[in-house]
Amino acid sequence: MKEKTRKFLHNFFKIFIIFLLATGVINVLLFGFIYLNHKNKLKDEAAVLKMPGQLVSVNGHDMHVMQQGNLDSDVTLVFMHSGDITDDSIALQPLMKELSDYNLVYVDRSGTGFSEVSESPRDIDTILEETRKALELSNVTGPYVLVPIGTAGVEAVHWVNKYPEEVESIVGININYPDMFKATTADEYCGFFEYLMVYFYNIGGQRFISGLYPENSFGVYSETQMTMRKALISKSGYTQDMYNEDLVTVDNAALVAEAGWPEDVDMYLIYANPLMEPYLSDDAAVKERYEAAVAENSEIDLVEAYNQTIRDYFADKENVTLEEMSGPARIYTYAPVELADKIIGYIESQMLQ
Repeated sequence: MKEKTRKFLHNFFKIFIIFLLATGVINVLLFGFIYLNHKNKLKDEAAVLKMPGQLVSVNGHDMHVMQQGNLDSDVTLVFMHSGDITDDSIALQPLMKELSDYNLVYVDRSGTGFSEVSESPRDIDTILEETRKALELSNVTGPYVLVPIGTAGVEAVHWVNKYPEEVESIVGININYPDMFKATTADEYCGFFEYLMVYFYNIGGQRFISGLYPENSFGVYSETQMTMRKALISKSGYTQDMYNEDLVTVDNAALVAEAGWPEDVDMYLIYANPLMEPYLSDDAAVKERYEAAVAENSEIDLVEAYNQTIRDYFADKENVTLEEMSGPARIYTYAPVELADKIIGYIESQMLQ
């Protein structure tokens, strides 16, 4: 009996070890194929990634700064992209085209877009000083109209608090303000999943998930622009610098919130509302979810409720003008002309009087 048991266990573990080795070999071959495929495609895509700006060396690493429009204008708009967004140097082009009467500047933060991965600290002071240094090295002088998008709203508020003489106004696009992160912990905002995402993107796993790449559903972009946007996402969709920034986003927001909301700089903040027409009818998936939500909550005005928390937050801030637009979070990918009209209207009627 013992001999039979011994033979059974011997054969079982032999088969189990062979299975583990085979699985390991298959995984190595699979990931090796994915990685080599990714590297080969990166070489091909390098030919289409024509940098629209210039590189400047900041703290030992290169940062991409793009300047367009009327360089002699008295109004300088500095566009600041949201976290985890790597293609805004191209995605913002249709909006910038409509704003070409002004001096337009865009900066890729470290590890984003055409900027080099630095693995430098991502505390809010380092982020801000790198942005300011990149502008200085590009001979772009203030005062500026900051145009933050998403999480860049925290950097913009910090900029005003720390260097108010450099900021003429803020035109925010769907910005996150510092207090927005109060109910979120650092671990909730950035955890083990984001850590794995760095390696996932490094080996090229993103190429097999079509949903990570944008579509030109609304005909805003040329074929070349779409090719470049997708190539940028393949190259730097989620880098070590992005992860490091996500790790400290909640702490950065808390630090800026502690300094208080700046009251001496006028702000024009535009927030997207995907439940408003015409976008609601333009996006079938959003409309389907909206109709399902209405069926379950017929007594609630979901359109009005969408940005209610934001409206409540800014209700007592006299230096803030708030407006909603129909569209997705990255509203400039949907309605750049309409968005530009609102920004121009604010600049011409409020700033240049």
